[in-house]
Amino acid sequence: MGVESLDYLLTRKLGPEAAEQIEALTSGGMNGTLSFRQSLMARLDLASLNRNDITAAAEALRDHITPGMAELLSDLRQRGDQVRAVSGGFEDVLRPVLGDLGFGSGEIFANRFVWQADTVAGLETDNPLSENGGKPHILNAMAQDGQFAAIWMVGDGVTDLETLSAGAADHFIGFGAIARRDAVAERAPDYANTLVELRRLLLG
Repeated sequence: MGVESLDYLLTRKLGPEAAEQIEALTSGGMNGTLSFRQSLMARLDLASLNRNDITAAAEALRDHITPGMAELLSDLRQRGDQVRAVSGGFEDVLRPVLGDLGFGSGEIFANRFVWQADTVAGLETDNPLSENGGKPHILNAMAQDGQFAAIWMVGDGVTDLETLSAGAADHFIGFGAIARRDAVAERAPDYANTLVELRRLLLG
């Protein structure tokens, strides 16, 4: 997609002057210096979010799809691949843009907010994606139904790379077009710095 959904939401709420603080907390979770849950909760603590914030950010995020991503996903589906979105972001923010990219409701796995009236009160901590090891958990559950010959994971963070080290993904491609994380780039068996490189790795 090209934008981390919670960071985008917080930047809209707090303004660009908060971007450095937000990025530091995100990088901590993505690089592994913070647990992913610590990173999520610390970012949620930066601002009081309400339904209007979520709705406005979700709609605006639809204008920030990585150029060429929709075409790549379409080509993968036309080849017969099944594509799923497994994200540490929040479903309420991601659902509209992922719908634009062709994902149905059963093809989106993401975190969820806990609501108190119209205000975000936290996140659902029983969701495996709220912590490290959550993405391997989701991929292992997918593999158990036997419909996948192989599972490939594409991502830019340590929680994505965990799917390979945990044996949940058969192959991993690091994707650094939006955010390059050295901890991922140095360990990924394949790494794409651009969407063109990612397309070549996935489609040949």
